[in-house]
Amino acid sequence: MRFTPASAESPLFVIGSGRSGNTLVRRVLMASGQIYIPPETFVLGELITLWPRAWTLSWREQIWLFCAHFEKHHHWPTFELPNLNGFAAEAQQLRPQRLRPLIEAFYHYLARASNSSATRWGDKTPWNTYHLPSIARTFPEARYLWLVRDGRDVALSYRKAGLIPTFEAAALRWGEANGACARLARWSPHVLQVRYEDLVADPETVFANVFTWAGLTFTPAMLSTNVGQLGDVEQLQHHAGVGRAISTSSVGKWRGEIGKGELATAPAKFDRWLSHLGYA
Repeated sequence: MRFTPASAESPLFVIGSGRSGNTLVRRVLMASGQIYIPPETFVLGELITLWPRAWTLSWREQIWLFCAHFEKHHHWPTFELPNLNGFAAEAQQLRPQRLRPLIEAFYHYLARASNSSATRWGDKTPWNTYHLPSIARTFPEARYLWLVRDGRDVALSYRKAGLIPTFEAAALRWGEANGACARLARWSPHVLQVRYEDLVADPETVFANVFTWAGLTFTPAMLSTNVGQLGDVEQLQHHAGVGRAISTSSVGKWRGEIGKGELATAPAKFDRWLSHLGYA
């Protein structure tokens, strides 16, 4: 593959629907020691989208509004930090006093708090797909790794994990997420689409390509490296399989566990998206 080289400062956003290998990719990227990716923030995209409303606030007020978005989310405990008071104090000294430097400083602060020496940062939050235009305007040079997985396996995984109660609702979420990624890929030259099925079938080759595209150095040992505490992985049951050896065991599970009646509840666009993404 031929890629446009990434700079050493370019952030990396793992995008796409949840249950598509996102946390597995985070684990391997973190194993390199070259990039820090925190637990899912859930609120970053929304924060960027809403930020223009904060222009009348003082810089101090903007900082505390920023911190509150993260601290008040019910998944904040996965960051294993009591609060962001230390970050707020550091952010007072930022120049220029703008959102992008504030976000960059925030991720570097999280890296230091996690004892990571990585100078590069990334984000792995599937909910970001609902805010990709705002994120991409803020970070136009960032790398966007679009993970794609068979929507039937994704919807089954969402339902079994208890994250989305019905196959119908999970199928809708999968379609919306991939639709948003496809729209970004139409204009951004920095989107790389990777299929989950390829990733688990030949992880060494696929991850080598991903790392090259991202401007990182890959070694096969990273596929099985223990990266220690990841926060959300240890606290949330639906991430329980992330530490296991990479395998194809979850590919095509829908064939034995989803009946025709349940498949028929999927939105009308679901079949079209399956076909568009190569899962006809």
